[in-house]
Amino acid sequence: MFKRIIFYFLIVLIFFEGFLFAFRKFYEKEIYSRIYVGENIAIGGLKVEEAEFLIRLLIKKIEKQGFVFKAKTELGEKEIILKTESIALTDPDLSRQLVYFDIQKTINNAFQIGREENLFKRGRSLIESFFKNKKINLVVEIGQEEFIQILEKNFGEMELLPQDAGFKMVKEKLQLVDGKSGFILDYQAAGEILKKQLQNFDNKEIEIPVIFKNPEIKKEELERVFPKVEQIIAESPYLINFMEKKWEIFPSQIISWFNFEKDEFNQINPAFKQKLIIEFLKEISKEVDVNPIKPKLKMGIGRVIEFQAGENGLVLNREKTADLIAQSILRNKKEIPLIIDKIEPESLPEDINSLGIKELVARGVSNFAGSPKNRRENIKVGMEKLHGLLIKPDEEFSLIEAIGPVDEKAGFLPELVIKGDRTVPEYGGGLCQIGTTVFRLVLNAGLPITERSPHSYRVSYYEPAGTDATIYQPHPDLRFINDTGNHLLLQGEIEENNLIFKFYGTSDRRKVETGIPEIYNIVSSGLPRFIETTDLSPGEKRKIESAHAGADAIFKNKITFSNGIVREDIWKSHYRPWSEVWLVGKETSELDSIEPKTE
Repeated sequence: MFKRIIFYFLIVLIFFEGFLFAFRKFYEKEIYSRIYVGENIAIGGLKVEEAEFLIRLLIKKIEKQGFVFKAKTELGEKEIILKTESIALTDPDLSRQLVYFDIQKTINNAFQIGREENLFKRGRSLIESFFKNKKINLVVEIGQEEFIQILEKNFGEMELLPQDAGFKMVKEKLQLVDGKSGFILDYQAAGEILKKQLQNFDNKEIEIPVIFKNPEIKKEELERVFPKVEQIIAESPYLINFMEKKWEIFPSQIISWFNFEKDEFNQINPAFKQKLIIEFLKEISKEVDVNPIKPKLKMGIGRVIEFQAGENGLVLNREKTADLIAQSILRNKKEIPLIIDKIEPESLPEDINSLGIKELVARGVSNFAGSPKNRRENIKVGMEKLHGLLIKPDEEFSLIEAIGPVDEKAGFLPELVIKGDRTVPEYGGGLCQIGTTVFRLVLNAGLPITERSPHSYRVSYYEPAGTDATIYQPHPDLRFINDTGNHLLLQGEIEENNLIFKFYGTSDRRKVETGIPEIYNIVSSGLPRFIETTDLSPGEKRKIESAHAGADAIFKNKITFSNGIVREDIWKSHYRPWSEVWLVGKETSELDSIEPKTE
């Protein structure tokens, strides 16, 4: 009897497996039935390319419309249309995706339903597909931090921050000030609403939630500490000193820093907002900070002919100094020293000619013809920061860390970027020319690359597609490892419109074969986009971005070492379509967009 049961069970199992095999064969290139993306988009029974076409069509509609955000507070109402990207007016390096739809991952998630490795899970999924709809979400990624920054810049004027009770000076006399209630906008919630809507192809107007807040510190609670605060103010101004330099801290400054805290007995005690003191110290740091000078080498024929030793740097320790300022003021200590940290540069071996820097190892080139003035200057500044750097054996090199801060103090120039309905200056234009050129250099050297990101769309400066690398403080970065066994000297130069980087060192005779990128999955750039501005005369228009077709690119980098070992790196890049972008002078103050005929 038991053997017969086993026999029948095996017959059923074989029949079931055969049924699954036949079913899978029938749907070999199709998504199983009753599968939806979002609530209402049916893709069951479609071939992969048909489902992809449908999803791309729906996403294009969303991208064309943009996202409408609205805020309504006691200060009035405001509405903006936010596009899926921030658009640079002069430099494509600063144009980035704020919202990214991962179509391939969405399709793959749908296609894998019913194709699980486990037989019983696979069977259950298939049976469920006959009777029950299966829903997956559209895979959406939002650059949350930058997204929130853009909303804050566009809607910050609609907020009224709550104010705790505090103090103020009236005719050199200290007085108590009562607190005020206020309201802020919940940008984090707005981002979560957007993501949830987009997962279902929904693009309704989003009203940013308002959060009402009461003051945490009331006037009557501060009466107990009034004598202490009065004594602190009476001792002002306090004096910060460093060598021959001095800075005074006046009563108005001290009052703005106060942050009254409650102790375990719910009693109010005076304290300070460390962030505000640190912000105050930023200006002082500009006068005292001295960047360390990295050691540099210049290569001659067969040996180093010029050597620049590194020098120590000085940096204001703002966190520790801010804490010292707070404690000193609370103790009525009038003179406060700065806390300065010494930064030592990297050291080099005494015998610099023993580093093995004797021949050209690799070379990388890119062309920046057509770049505007600020972009050219930024490329030059970035190149000079890298020129002469020495990379140790087995060191992982970070391009972001090597370039350092990207701001006015470092010598960089700003570019204008459209974010929401605001045009704001932003630093970093041209640095992707640096990233792309170093990426090509490292490819030609056959070094292992540990981090690289392509641009979100094709940029003419970096053709052929697939050979570019985008960098942006603090991320994404370009990182690689010097596995040559010897030091590498990085040299940079500019010849007319060509940026060139070179590695000098000792070749280990590895052979590098870099394939020509294959470009496929080409997608039309779509219709032009028009952005209203008051910077142009009414009706005047100016093109700020050319159209770029979307595409995928792939190429191989084959490295053959002297011992016969072969390493093959495959580099893939996905580029979104990027429409032509026009600035159009506003006819009226209305928010309705206008679409003039293009030339």
